[in-house]
This record gives sequence, structure tokens and C-alpha cells, in this order.
Amino acid sequence: MSILENKSEINFDAAKKLHEQSLYPSVIHCAYYSCIQQMKHIWLNKMGKTEGDLKIENDNSNFGSHEVLINQIKNYVKDKKTFNTNILLLKRKRVDADYLEVSIDYSISKNSIDLAQTVLNELKK
Repeated sequence: MSILENKSEINFDAAKKLHEQSLYPSVIHCAYYSCIQQMKHIWLNKMGKTEGDLKIENDNSNFGSHEVLINQIKNYVKDKKTFNTNILLLKRKRVDADYLEVSIDYSISKNSIDLAQTVLNELKK
């Protein structure tokens, strides 16, 4: 298991534990980053790309690093639609939880865990 895969699992476990403790905004952050770390693992270890390749892709686009990674990994997964829909929903929730003055409740938190689980399952196929 790579370091990034391990971090991904730790963040997903943290999301579930935070949810159990009703620390809902932090759940979404951990759930989202567990997916980003798994994508980065795929980029480096499965696709044979480098950090430099990701930087070049990022510099040549008008997108942030996460969007570049999502768009590149989307081409790697089998079910592109499921992956793309769920990771973008999770990303939107993460932005809301981290940056906006919105309330994050039990159902939003639980939905974020479910979205992350779907994304992670697709990434691990």
C-alpha cells in the first residue's frame, strides 16, 4: 500500500468517526480529501505520471489542481459518469463546508460519506 493510499484510508476512517461524533463540517473535508489522495495515488502509481506532469497539466489549464486531477483520472476509471457526478457533488459540499456560512447537518454529512465511498469504490476498480 502506498503512502497516499494509506492517507486516503485514514481520512475516510476519520470522516466516519467525525460523523459519529456529530462533527459534521469536518466529515466532508476528510471524505473529499480521501478521494483526492486516492486519485493522486492512481496518478503516480497506476498511470505512471509524476508530480511534474501534474504541475505541467495544471499550468497549461485554467483550472485548479483538483479539477485537473479529477479530469485526468476521469479518463482512467471505468464508469466515468458515476465518478464525475459523485466527485463533483462531494467537491461542492466540501467548498460549502470549508468556506461558506452554511449549516452542515447529519444528512449532508452522511451523504458526503456515501459519495466518497462511491468514488473510492470506482477508483479502486
